[in-house]
Amino acid sequence: MKSIKRQIPALTYTLFLTVLVLYPYLVKDFLAIEHDTFFHLSRIENLSISIRNGDFFPALYPFENNGFGYASPLFYSDFFLIVPALLHIASLSLINAYKLAVFCATLIGAIGMLKLSFAMTQDQNASMVSTAAFMFSNYHITDIFVRGALGEIFALAALPFVLLAMHRILVEKKKEHWFYLTLSLSALALCHNLTFLMGCIACLVLFIIHIKSVTPDIFESLAKGAFWAMVLTLFFTFPMIEQMRTQKLIVSYYNQTQRLSTFSMDLWQYFANKTVFGIAGNYLDRDKTMLENIGYFLTFAPWFYFLAKKKDKAILAYLGIGVACMIMPSSILPWEHMAFLGIMQFPWRFNTLAIVFLSIPAGMAVSEICRDRSIAMAVIVLLGIECIYHVEPAMSRTFGMTSEMTWQQVLDGELINPYYSASYMRVELAGGDYLPAASPDFRAYPPIAKDGEGNIVPVELTKNNTVLSVDIDQDYETIVLPLTWYKGYRMYKVEGTSFIPIQVIRSKNALVSFSPNGEGRYMAMYLDTPLRRICKWLSTLAATFLFLYWARNRKN
Repeated sequence: MKSIKRQIPALTYTLFLTVLVLYPYLVKDFLAIEHDTFFHLSRIENLSISIRNGDFFPALYPFENNGFGYASPLFYSDFFLIVPALLHIASLSLINAYKLAVFCATLIGAIGMLKLSFAMTQDQNASMVSTAAFMFSNYHITDIFVRGALGEIFALAALPFVLLAMHRILVEKKKEHWFYLTLSLSALALCHNLTFLMGCIACLVLFIIHIKSVTPDIFESLAKGAFWAMVLTLFFTFPMIEQMRTQKLIVSYYNQTQRLSTFSMDLWQYFANKTVFGIAGNYLDRDKTMLENIGYFLTFAPWFYFLAKKKDKAILAYLGIGVACMIMPSSILPWEHMAFLGIMQFPWRFNTLAIVFLSIPAGMAVSEICRDRSIAMAVIVLLGIECIYHVEPAMSRTFGMTSEMTWQQVLDGELINPYYSASYMRVELAGGDYLPAASPDFRAYPPIAKDGEGNIVPVELTKNNTVLSVDIDQDYETIVLPLTWYKGYRMYKVEGTSFIPIQVIRSKNALVSFSPNGEGRYMAMYLDTPLRRICKWLSTLAATFLFLYWARNRKN
């Protein structure tokens, strides 16, 4: 009980910061639709449908894209959407389920940042300033209110805990904290793929910086944490790699060098300081370009740490990594020759790391130089005022959904043409990154069966979740079904109680097709690949082991 009471001030502070940055969500029954909002709402909606059908870890959403299906769960983990989906099933509106997910992730990120900063500085003033700087950074606010980037919002909740575990092991030599490294790395991997990759690189850099003090026991602890994180997330990571190796996806065909160069940051973008509900890029007018930088405070305040009388090696390392991440998006870098970084999609993603790493030296600089709690509180108040300045424009957004609006109304076009400027249902698929590159124009391809020549085949189709039944009353050489092909589709001919396997063919336009063997009923269904089944079992065993380990050592 005493331990809980000691945590109340910290929880109250982080809750206050969360409420301040998210107040537009709390005071209005409205969710503005921004860059990726539709996509994440669709994930919650379709995960709810899958859970109702008994599948908490679906491989694909069979009803997306006008029933052709979309396998986003294989490439973009929905693990942390299970709770919002369950609440949505329990009658919580779709937009409130989304808001709750953002609120919880933001609060957890604040708690993690407060813990990380205090662990590194042992200074309450510094940790409070660091947390406020992290929460109110321009890029964080843009992620929430301009991009609707739920994956990155989740990742910003997990990243401080990853760095906290690394600090406990590398600096404090607490080798038993491999367990927390496992949990936090696993969480980051299940939040956002690209932030996970950046986080792993950052951890490697921290390891190299501290390598002289790494003992065999510490190395074993780090290796153990990474190993169990890998096994714990096998159910997601390996099947994703398997699918990416089976066919070319739309995301594989982006001109990455052009994207990197186009979305790098010109000098003026580092000093812009007004929330703009626009899009990214260095080719647009300033009043149409979204705010991508980390903010004035995190850009300049960390440098004052060099004026501190005593400098900590770990904090200096954070300063160096943070500055590097802040500079990385700059257009002065030859992005046109850096195709190897194409997986990042947008150079300004490095600001995700920058706001975490720079918050620590920024908070410490304020505390070390001013050495006065009232000064620290004044800085927090000023940061809060700037936060309101950046968040307030979100209050005037008019394009969005209320709690009364259903997802079906969105699909019916009551807000916008659901295909807007795309050949697929954009409101569900966003950029359509995980569609096969050979996919047809879904706007002109009705959900009906066709033959190999593209002629309509008059057969009866019945869909039940991931199963599509086809009743055939005459011979056909080939039938192409209205299902987007992903590895895992199976085809069977039903004869009484027997299911006779039929070969599944990937058509030239990446749809499920087959050659029927006479009249009768055929069933196309998506089943886990053998690799996915094995990985699920391995991850389950790892989770069981870790739970038993925690239960045995919970007193410590």
